[in-house]
Amino acid sequence: MDNLLNIDRLNKTQVEELIYLASSLKKDFPNINPVNPLQKKIILFLFLEPSTRTKTSFNFACSILGANVIDISPMTSSMTKGESFENTLKTLGSYPADALVLRSDENHHIDVAQNLLDFPVINAGSGTKSHPTQTLADLMTLKEQGLSIEKLKISIVGDIEHSRVARSLIEALNFFGSKINICAPEYFKPTDLSNISYFEDLSEAIKDVDVLMTLRIQKERIKKSKINFNEYSNKYMITGKIMNEFNINYLMHPGPVNEGIEIDRGLQDSSKSLILEQVKNGTWIRCAVLLKILLDGKS
Repeated sequence: MDNLLNIDRLNKTQVEELIYLASSLKKDFPNINPVNPLQKKIILFLFLEPSTRTKTSFNFACSILGANVIDISPMTSSMTKGESFENTLKTLGSYPADALVLRSDENHHIDVAQNLLDFPVINAGSGTKSHPTQTLADLMTLKEQGLSIEKLKISIVGDIEHSRVARSLIEALNFFGSKINICAPEYFKPTDLSNISYFEDLSEAIKDVDVLMTLRIQKERIKKSKINFNEYSNKYMITGKIMNEFNINYLMHPGPVNEGIEIDRGLQDSSKSLILEQVKNGTWIRCAVLLKILLDGKS
């Protein structure tokens, strides 16, 4: 691996290797050997959208592995003075960095960064299309429960049209031949996904599935006039009663969670919830990605 731009640029073997490495690192912590394997490496962070989980876990990953982080805040950079994204990248490319971790609201920015920079680029979420490290963390979380990804039956519910998490996860699950249902009102239905079954009715979508993943409504990407939030929650909010009635084993959500709209209040803390495990595993997946890219190079 020399970059991580999108999940579809990996293959099934690479996905499995990253999950195995992440699991090993998690098991060995805090006695990771060798100590500080990324000592003297310098990682640039450029997060052009807000982030709690992804940014914090990348920070922890760098700290655990001994890398130095240079965090470029868009609010205090020359981008506030009108400097273009491209010129900002050219500036960053002048420094002796070892990698860039990039989050952006534009789908094409990750490819622009790869083309302009001479060091690796890691996608921390781009536009509505791609979030590869979140997908890897989700797959790791599922495997920890003893689930076979090849035999997995999952339903993804919510704002799928604007969800980079859903798109990356579906791409990865297609490597393994998982059975994938998606459920959303017509205004959240994507038109560019394959190997999925679409349902508008929630009860039809969640029959005979092992795992239910709900998604955040991406208010910042949509026109509010399109959505009646009370109507949405009445039809699509997941409750404990629904989980039990349909014998669903596990609940997932990439966060942040809008309780009372996407899932019922308190449900993320239930025994069926894997939400905090997804967060925990994000650190170890990002450790694995950094090690594969910065130590293995183009292997």
